[in-house]
Amino acid sequence: MKYQDLMYFGYEYDADSKKNETDFMNEIRLMFPNVQFKDAYDGIKGYRQEIYLEEAEGDNYWAWLIAFGWLELSLTGQLMLMDKNQKEKLHKYINLAKSQYPQNFKS
Repeated sequence: MKYQDLMYFGYEYDADSKKNETDFMNEIRLMFPNVQFKDAYDGIKGYRQEIYLEEAEGDNYWAWLIAFGWLELSLTGQLMLMDKNQKEKLHKYINLAKSQYPQNFKS
């Protein structure tokens, strides 16, 4: 299994934080049954989960994350969005998401 991402869900005092974490974990298990999580909760940083997948699933993970609206909770994804050197990689994932999940994008 290879590290893919660190997902951030918010703090204990945010009403939807734990629900978002649970929803995400349930949804990703449907798409990637072999996913592994490492609880990265921190009293200062809040609810977080490290995501581990088979190396071959990396591109599919990013396409899924984009297509199903979870990218904004991805700390790795946020860094990718801010780094102009990652622009080509990001476009690759967006195009893959559009081809794999066209129903999730407006034409």
